[in-house]
Amino acid sequence: MKTGSQVRLLLWKNWTLRKRQKIRFLLEILWPVLLFIGLVWLRKANPLYQQHECHFPNKAMPSAGILPWIQGIFCNANNPCFRYPTRGESPGVVSNYNNSVLARFYVDVQDLLLNETEVQQFGRLWHEMTSFSKFMDTLRNNPSAVAGRGLKIDDILKDDEVLTAFLLRDADLSESIVYQLVNAQIRMEQFAFGVPDLQLKDIACSQALLERFIIFPSRMGLHGVRNAMCALSQQRLQRIEDILYANLDFFKIFRLMPQVLDNHSHGIDLHYWGLVLKAASEKIQV
Repeated sequence: MKTGSQVRLLLWKNWTLRKRQKIRFLLEILWPVLLFIGLVWLRKANPLYQQHECHFPNKAMPSAGILPWIQGIFCNANNPCFRYPTRGESPGVVSNYNNSVLARFYVDVQDLLLNETEVQQFGRLWHEMTSFSKFMDTLRNNPSAVAGRGLKIDDILKDDEVLTAFLLRDADLSESIVYQLVNAQIRMEQFAFGVPDLQLKDIACSQALLERFIIFPSRMGLHGVRNAMCALSQQRLQRIEDILYANLDFFKIFRLMPQVLDNHSHGIDLHYWGLVLKAASEKIQV
């Protein structure tokens, strides 16, 4: 009974206020009416049109992979709507772009680099390149680390080299002198400082210069080579140098150079590099 009296009192108060504020009462009635009329006008001005069912491309999360995640961000920037289900709506599929150029490139890189055999091959190439780069940095920045060690001349000549025959036959050097020459070692650290602008005759006749560039098996061998080489003319010495360069095997040089710094290093096997890069090129072309 008390609640009913309160409701009647509240209604009477509200009605009294509305009678006293007639303009406010009128606006409270007209404002919803005007809004309703505006909505009806908008409905008439823009008639309905039939919209097909929308299928939006899925946007993969980073856990699905870097490529699907990036494609989901950039390829769906305008949020397109398709009439039919997209490929990404299939169970277990996270990308709609397997036929894109980027996706095909990504698959090719996976096939090329992530195959176990290819990984081992490229891993060996990387190890060889790292070892050679370390040797070159040491030779350039700290040549004293390889001081007293070098490449044996006989080890870097071609298998069918003609240097020995030329020294014996054309240069008329004795077998002992030729032995001392081909078994001597070329000092690697001296090439870090550059080769001085000297005549071959000057180097051949100077014991200090010979020892600067070449490590001989013995002191007697050094004296014998100096005496024999100094007796040759500049033209004959130049010919010997040309024959030496023509018979150098750069495949052996690249393989043996890092061993001057690290005996356990395998150097760079250029034959192996050629085979691996050729196989990789064929896969890329396919």
